[in-house]
Amino acid sequence: MMVPFEGPEKKLEIILKERRPEIRTNADGHWTGVVKACGAEIVRQKHTAEIDAYLLSESSLFVWDDRVLMITCGTTSLVKAVPGILDIVSKENIAFFFYERKNLMYPHLQNSDFEMEVQALSAYFTGKSYRLGPANRDHVHIFYYSTPERWVEEDVTLEVLMHDMHPAVLSAFIPKENDTVSALEKRTGLDRLYPEMESDSLQFQPYGYSLNKILGEKYMTVHVTPEPSGSYASFETNFPEADYTQTITRVTGIFQPNRFTLVMTGNQDEDQVPQDERLPYEMPGYRCTEKSFYEFDCGYAVSFFNYAKIA
Repeated sequence: MMVPFEGPEKKLEIILKERRPEIRTNADGHWTGVVKACGAEIVRQKHTAEIDAYLLSESSLFVWDDRVLMITCGTTSLVKAVPGILDIVSKENIAFFFYERKNLMYPHLQNSDFEMEVQALSAYFTGKSYRLGPANRDHVHIFYYSTPERWVEEDVTLEVLMHDMHPAVLSAFIPKENDTVSALEKRTGLDRLYPEMESDSLQFQPYGYSLNKILGEKYMTVHVTPEPSGSYASFETNFPEADYTQTITRVTGIFQPNRFTLVMTGNQDEDQVPQDERLPYEMPGYRCTEKSFYEFDCGYAVSFFNYAKIA
């Protein structure tokens, strides 16, 4: 019997106090080693003048002069990448460290749980941990560490985490004979998400799909696990929008999930559009089952919404 694949991801993000362009290079293979440490591999990569985007065997890695974002799924142990990352970026230059982990579909197949990961991370950072959302429904765990300095530039990330996609959507992501990635993206509508961005994507065998898009310092990434027994898809971007309703509607329209979670993380600045004005409280065909707002003492806040399809 095939072992089910764990789609929901673990995510690690580091923001530096000062720009360090030298961290961008992988000439000596240090990012290859970081990815390998957590149980994944670099498969492909794209670059702009501002960002390096890597497609991994399990999700994605993005590197800027002043930031690192790494997302992995399956049975990877993302916290095992931390020592290697610290060797590259220097702990003394870290302003913010975030680790996020969604509740999983098959936790018994993992090598560790969130509590074990917090214990491991606490060896490097004196951080705090939170659970966002109900314990017995979709939720995310967050561990963060910050220095007294506060980030002042606009910094916002939107995540759409989707479960139980429509059967027709699952079929569209199953490889066809003589299929191509571009054909998959056209029939699903993924090619119409931020079409101005440079794209890099990969279809896995027997199934699975990953997409990175970049433009300047902005990124978008999509990961799809179309297994009928536990289908899952995620969308994430740092493109700032005053109102994300149209983007969220497009994304959920592509995947047609039975339920999904919105996670918006951003720094709080009086000149920015408030988070509660950027996200939709109502979505056609869905009902909001959970909405929470968490403001951390590091200057960042998270808006968390759960939606379920109306029967």
